[in-house]
Amino acid sequence: AHRYHGGNFFPFRQGGGPSTVGSGAGEGFNINVGWNEKRMGDDEYRVLWERLLMPIATEFDPDLVLISAGFDAARGDMGECDITPECFARLTRRLMSLANGNIVAALEGGYVRSVLCKCVESVLATLLDADNNEKCKKELQTFYNNV
Repeated sequence: AHRYHGGNFFPFRQGGGPSTVGSGAGEGFNINVGWNEKRMGDDEYRVLWERLLMPIATEFDPDLVLISAGFDAARGDMGECDITPECFARLTRRLMSLANGNIVAALEGGYVRSVLCKCVESVLATLLDADNNEKCKKELQTFYNNV
């Protein structure tokens, strides 16, 4: 999930849109959700996560989850989206339900240091939190009660 604007947002490639689904033997194994609007935030990402991405990931049943941890979509960063550090934590918590919690997260973006620091801290605290399963269950219940 990323800002896309028809390929007119960094890195200015047409190949990052929703019709890019992989090729050859990998066709159908790539999902691009390219937002064509600014200010997509917690609500939009959580709905996308719960209604599209997590059901697909759960069915795929990976052995390992690789997170390209870019935070330029954070509120106040250059991506002009509106995701809070708390939402990044929730999304991470959901990913931890996959692959028996086998996760590798690699920092790859976020350009406003004060914003980046809060987001990284939130994700690291989530990865280290022993109570994630219980928190995840409560968050999912609240999500589905409000959708």
